[in-house]
Amino acid sequence: MKNPKLTQHSRRSQRGATLMIAMIFLVILTLIVVSSIKVTNVNTKVVGNMQVRKEAQSAAQEGIETVISTDFTKLPAPSKVSVDINDAGQAASTYVVDVAAPQCTSVKPIKLSELDASNADDVPCYASGAAQNTGIEGAGPNGNSMCSNSNWDISATANAPGVATTTTTTRQGVALRVALDSAC
Repeated sequence: MKNPKLTQHSRRSQRGATLMIAMIFLVILTLIVVSSIKVTNVNTKVVGNMQVRKEAQSAAQEGIETVISTDFTKLPAPSKVSVDINDAGQAASTYVVDVAAPQCTSVKPIKLSELDASNADDVPCYASGAAQNTGIEGAGPNGNSMCSNSNWDISATANAPGVATTTTTTRQGVALRVALDSAC
């Protein structure tokens, strides 16, 4: 038979053990939750920074495309372009893009032998019938057509609105056909 004094004594000694185990688990669970919140905050900041950087790159690219869509070869000059990245019409989504003056890196005359008379883009490169060089290969002293291929380097820097440290520079090369005597 069981001794009633022993059972009563063991029950009294175990009364606080359940509370202690519950408190330990509660502290461990609280630490896990706090660390998860900190990791989530860091990840959110990283994703936000990546988004601002990608938006700045897109704004810089749009600034370059705005300059390319004009006839920038006649008078290359620096320009500023405002880009509303999400068409919100708010200052917080408008990037200011500084596009440097396009730099001509090289010009190469196009030889008459490289032209195709059936291609409408090549027709202006042949000399007129009234000129000495009639567009027939070998008719000119050097075999050059009236056009040249030029290569340009365009650089744009976008500044994110409201973020002083986010500046992105994008560079793009552009090849254009220009008149033979175009300055480069």
